[in-house]
This record gives sequence, structure tokens and C-alpha cells, in this order.
Amino acid sequence: MTLTTQATTATAVRHDLGGTWQLTWAAGPATVPDAVRTATIPAQVPGEVHTALLAAGLIDDPDVGWGEREQMWVGHSRWNYQRHVRWAPTPGARTDLVADGLDTIAAVFVNGLRVGAAQDQHLQYRWRVDDVLQPGDNLVEVRFASAWDAALAHERAHGALPSPYDEPYAHVRKAAANFGWDWGPHHVTAGIWRGIRLETYTGRIEHVRPLVRLADDHTAAHVTAHVRVDAPAGTVVRVELTGPDGGAAGAATGTVTGSEVAITVPVEGPELWWPIGLGGQPLYRIQTTIEHDGVVLDAAAARFGVRSVAVDEAPDELGTRWALVVNGRRVRIRGYNWIPDDTFAGRVTPERVVRRIEQAVAGNANLLRVWGGGHFATDEFLDACDERGVLVWHDFLFACAAYCEDDDMVELVTAEAEQAVARMSAHPSLVLWCGGNETVLGRHHWGWVDQLGARGWGAAYYLDVLPRVLARLDPTRPYLPNSPWSGTLDRDPVADSHGPTHLWIPWNDADYAHYRDHDPSFVAEMGWCGPAAWTTLERVLDGQAPGPDSTLTQHHLRAIDGLHKLTRGLQPHVPAPATGADWHFATQVVQARAVATGVEWLRSRERCGGVVVWQLNDCWPAISWSAVDHAGIEKPLWHALRRSFAPRLATIQPVQPGPTHDPTGAAGLALVLVNDGDTDWHPQVLIRRVGLNGREHARADLSLSCPAGGLVRVPVDPGVGGPTDPHAELLVVDVDGVRTTWSYRPDRELTAPRPERRVDVAAVRGALRVTVTAGTVLRDVCVFADRLAASLGVEGPDLVVDDALVTLLPGERHVFRVARRDGGAIRSSTVDGVALDLAVRSFGEVTG
Repeated sequence: MTLTTQATTATAVRHDLGGTWQLTWAAGPATVPDAVRTATIPAQVPGEVHTALLAAGLIDDPDVGWGEREQMWVGHSRWNYQRHVRWAPTPGARTDLVADGLDTIAAVFVNGLRVGAAQDQHLQYRWRVDDVLQPGDNLVEVRFASAWDAALAHERAHGALPSPYDEPYAHVRKAAANFGWDWGPHHVTAGIWRGIRLETYTGRIEHVRPLVRLADDHTAAHVTAHVRVDAPAGTVVRVELTGPDGGAAGAATGTVTGSEVAITVPVEGPELWWPIGLGGQPLYRIQTTIEHDGVVLDAAAARFGVRSVAVDEAPDELGTRWALVVNGRRVRIRGYNWIPDDTFAGRVTPERVVRRIEQAVAGNANLLRVWGGGHFATDEFLDACDERGVLVWHDFLFACAAYCEDDDMVELVTAEAEQAVARMSAHPSLVLWCGGNETVLGRHHWGWVDQLGARGWGAAYYLDVLPRVLARLDPTRPYLPNSPWSGTLDRDPVADSHGPTHLWIPWNDADYAHYRDHDPSFVAEMGWCGPAAWTTLERVLDGQAPGPDSTLTQHHLRAIDGLHKLTRGLQPHVPAPATGADWHFATQVVQARAVATGVEWLRSRERCGGVVVWQLNDCWPAISWSAVDHAGIEKPLWHALRRSFAPRLATIQPVQPGPTHDPTGAAGLALVLVNDGDTDWHPQVLIRRVGLNGREHARADLSLSCPAGGLVRVPVDPGVGGPTDPHAELLVVDVDGVRTTWSYRPDRELTAPRPERRVDVAAVRGALRVTVTAGTVLRDVCVFADRLAASLGVEGPDLVVDDALVTLLPGERHVFRVARRDGGAIRSSTVDGVALDLAVRSFGEVTG
């Protein structure tokens, strides 16, 4: 039965103060330009100082050229925001100024009187201001100090803390990535970066936490709405549930006696929320109202899903497994790490976030890990994941450093966690909280013990503060103290034997074949660097061509020893590329091959609960680990992982772990079928051993079966898989229209003929059809849509190609479709002038 009320409309009023404010410089270093010192700058709120300066033409784009170095003074300056607002008092009500995010060290004034201060970018702040507001016009000011200066002052007062960068980021509660990272620039931001408003009320809902308990047999659920309020005693709280079909699903009431009311509503026969590929994503709605003396004081609504989540840590012969379990089913994870999608948060629109998530989904990912050096996820991010069935692993905001455990910092971290957990608790996509990133790893492997002595380094947060917050506010989700984590502080966190590991040894030290040295329980990070699309880099290199000889290319590569590691990664596969274009193509393809090799190996291992690749996205135009570059262009890596992340995967692997390319020994090769779907798979398989001259040496036709959620390993007949000449042959496997190959030797050792191919271009139904016909064996054929864009009169990011990294045998052809992202048509009249030079490549064309 749905409860109804005859109460009057809600009296709580929220007045948005977003829009244009006035920004002025207050103090800073001598390098501040004179034009900035005297300017009154229009500044959009939400936003930051950098974007306001950029819009006003007072700084150049920091992503372009050496612009990053030329704006360092911004983060070392003080800034003032102000705007006027009209206000009228409401008898019997109070008015608060509410700031959802101030970045980072700020004092807040109303009509010249200080009403509050902020010292944490990640917190919402609330101050009562009706005693300082006056009827009519009022002046609101937010005065920002330099977060970098504040961090340095804290470091000097408390002692330096170890971190991988010479920056004091661990000493201030601000996104660590703002201080520079091994994939991002140094932009120490400031500003009103989230919403700000006046709230007038006699009673309000602070938050609603709908915590779901699902019966083991899934026939019933209990939804307990924890409603936190600021309202008079005796206020009635009403909770109404609406089912996914829009019908009533239950209702109940409670009465306020303190600050929180818990109201439980049973749901019979619930529709379950499932990860993508395993079922639907039905969402319920919870509507909450508070009423006093017949007047509705406030209302709030949210969506939630009914599902259970747990972690399977069953012992096995190597240690323990580690796998996510949703609704009682083990879910093998195919995921990406998520970093801030732009250095400047004000430029990250909800639409842009949704596009990135859709790219992850289109690439067959089922999880995103929100990394601890950025920000807490927005509701728009979580809504998009809820709707698409994308699981979310969320770090608390600690990354790669030791952290001070003094009382002030503990208080801030506790408040951060309380607010974040309360805000996000309704979202079914959020399945795991994690204490932070690579802080336990740092203590074990980066020499922290000698630097810290007996000082606290953050363990109190991961093992005490954060677990206690979750126990109070949301005990329905599992918690992982850190990533990587092996179950205890005393065990090496990157051990393959227990818990999620980070697998960086191949990138840092070896060829990518060495991913096969490992058999972990779960991988939360692994990756390989590669450049952004050619046009993405070209736009920011100030006239230099992308390549290792370009100083600006090197400036946009932040990986430690990055150029050396990229070069080492190429050496087994290609001669040193003769041109920047060859280098760009070769490093992109090696990135794709490397990560695909690791992912497919890990997915072929029974004990591995999943792999989360570093990283999906970029915060600026860079040479980084991303699969999608800053302009939104999918790299070859994205296309490789779309295949390697396919719910149904066929992959060739050595029978024994190890990096060998040679299966001629006793172990040999196996075809591994992986079926993450919810139905059985019965593929027809064609395995051929083919010479690089195109001649077929052996074949096998197989009819196989792989159960839902299963893994099947089929040895390859040595008569088919054992090469006569490993330098001149490939194993080619076709399964359900998808091709995978095995090379018996690294590319530089192969005796392949120079590639020959024909390319035909036509406009068909508003898209470009690029047909590549092979005259010889062609490996990793790519069509780069961004390079075709100029010929078609569009920007590089506006075009997208449907496939990449295609292997063709002589006489075979493949049609690539290039289309506009916005669905518009490519005119047929432009086809004759399309420039194919360097837009169509195969790996064998790279020359030294």
C-alpha cells in the first residue's frame, strides 16, 4: 500500500549560486603576469582558476607546448572569488551556505564577516549564515590560499613523508594527481570546483542510505532506509519504494527522535540487479519525505538496486583466491582503472563521463576502479554505471605515499569517508571499497621504514578509521585495506599467492612475454605505455612531429624512464624505427600486444579472479598507459582489449607458465576457451599452421563446448601446432568470426616478406568503407580515422573506426568502417581526395 499525505509543499528552498563570479588575484610569486595582477576575471562556478584564466585569455593552454611550466605561478598564488546574491529572510527558518567542493584551502566571508573555512577539497561544507545575511543584496566571498604552500607548511611542521615524487601532496587533502604523476601534469588547482548554494529550511534531509539485504535464496529482500535529518523531534519520516516497472513496491514510516531514523521495507520477489552480461539492471526508486505538523519540510529521491556482493577468498594450493561474487555468482572481472578525465575538473562534463563509460562498455569491460589519487566519483558517473551494469571498485583517496596520522588529518579523513559512503550507498554498481593505492606496497618496497622510523604512515586509516566508518554507515559492501593487498601487513602485497596484486614487472623490467611468469589471484593494475593518437599529440607539440626526437613528445611522457622502456619494448619486435610516424605506430601496436598478452594469459588461468588494466582514460594529451586518449580517440590498445575482454574468449597459450615463444617441447600449446557469459558456448574452431609465405602446413577443425562461467583447455595437436620452421610460420585460429594468432618467434626473428596490400575507399551509407586486400600475410592492420579526418573536413576525434589490429592471409580482405561519432554523414564527394598516407598501416611496414 502506498502511504499518502495531505501536507503542504516542502518549505526547504535551495538557491543555486553557480554561474559567473568575479575572480581576482590576491598574492603570489614575482612571475605572475602584470595583466593578471590587476584584472577582474569572469569565472564560471563550478570551475577553477586555471579555466577562468584560460577563458579570459590570460594564460595559454597549459597542455600545449611548454605551457605547463609557464603556469606554475597559478598554484602558488592566492585568489579571491566573489559574487552578489539577493536574500529575504523566512520567519522561523535558518539559512546555510553550502559548498559541495572548495579546492582546497579557503576562508569564506559573507558581507565581510568570516563565516567558515575549508581545508579539504573532497568535503562538503555547511555554515549557518542567516545571522550575517541582510534583506536584499549580499556579498559572498571565497578567498583561496595556495594548496601547495599549505602542504609545504604542513610538511615542515610535521616532517617529510616518503612518496615517489618531490611534491608535498600527502600533506594536504587534495587530489594527489594535481601535483603531477607519471601520466599527468603538474597543475595545482584552486577554485569553487563543485556546486555552491544557499539553503533555507526548518527541517532538512542530510542523506538517505538505502542498505539492501538479499535473502540467500533471492526470494526476498529488506531495504533499510537510514535517513539522517536535521529536523524537529516528532517529525514524521515517510519512505516509499517504487519498483522498476513504476509500481508501488512498499512503504513505511518512522518518527524523528535524534538525527537518524532507520526504516525497513520488505520487498518480496525482488528483481535482481546484475553485472553487465549476466542479467538486467532493474532499478528501484526510494522517495523520502519529512513532515512536521502537517507540513512537508523536505524530500529526497534516489535509485537503488537489489543485489548482494561478497569476496571469495577460498584457500587454494598457492594461497588464497580473490574474486568478487554478486548474487552468489563468481564474476570474473575485466576492468580498467579510472583516473580524473581531465586535469581541470570543471572541463569534465557529465556527458563526457558517460562517453568514457560507454567506451569501456563497448570494449567489453565490466568494472571500473576509481583510483585513490583523484576524486570521489560523481553521482553522474555512478548513475551511468548503475544503468549499464558496470561494477565500481572505489579507492578512498590515498595514493603512493605515507600519510600523517595526526588528529586534524584523522578528523578530515573521517569526514571525507562519512560523506562519500553516505552519498554513494544507494548505487548498486559500487561493489567494493578500498583503503587506498600502493601505500602498503610503498612501505614494503620503497624504503619507507628507514625514512619513517616509528612515525605513523597511514595504517591507522586503512585498518581502523575507514573500516569503522563502513561498519557504521554501510556494512553491506566488502572492504579491501589497500591495493595491492595480500591479507596482512606482514605479507608482501604484490605476492601472487594472496589477494589483488599489481603486475608491473614486465613494463618496468622485461618483455611482455614475461606476464606468463605469473599466476596471481587477481590483478588490480597492469599496463604498458603507448602514445595518444597522432592528431591528439600533433595539436599540443607546437609544430614538432610526434616521435622520440621531439622534446615536446618527451615532455608529454611522464613515465619514469619512459622513453627507455618504450625502446626496450620495441627491440624484440622491430628495428629502431626510422621515422617518428613509424615509432608512433610501432609503440602503439606493441602497447596493444603487450597488454592483450597479459590479459589473455591471466584470463586463461583458473585461479585468477580478474584483471583491471591501467588505465582507461587520460587527463591530458600524453604518452601513457591509457586505452582512450584525452581527445576521446580509442588507441589500438582499446581494440586489442575489446577482443581480449570479450565475454567469450579463445586464446592460444603455452601449457606451462613462462615467457617462451617455443612450444616445440613436451609442454606445447593449448587452446583455452573462456566463457564469462550466462549461457553455454558451442564454437566451431579452425586451427591452421600457416607459413609467412601464405602456404598452409596443417589444420584442425574442432567442435568444442564451454559451459556458462567456465574455462576449457584443449591441447593443440603437435602435428598442427608444432612448427617445421618457427621463424617462418604462424598458428592462426578462427573462432566464431574472431581470429587469434600465435607467433613462434618475436617479430624481428621472423623471415616474413615485405608486406603487400591494396586499399580501396568508398563512401557507403554516410560512412567511409576502407577495404584492405592482402597480397602477403599482413599482421596488425590498422586504419587511423584521425589521420583521415583532415581530408574529410572534420576534426580527428570526430571520426571513429570500427576495428583494428587485423591479421590477413594472402588473398583475404577486411572492410574497415570509418564513421562520424555524431552519426552525421561523410559526403561521397570527399572520398576522391582522401589521403591514405600513414592512415593505413600493418606492423611489418615499420622500417629501421
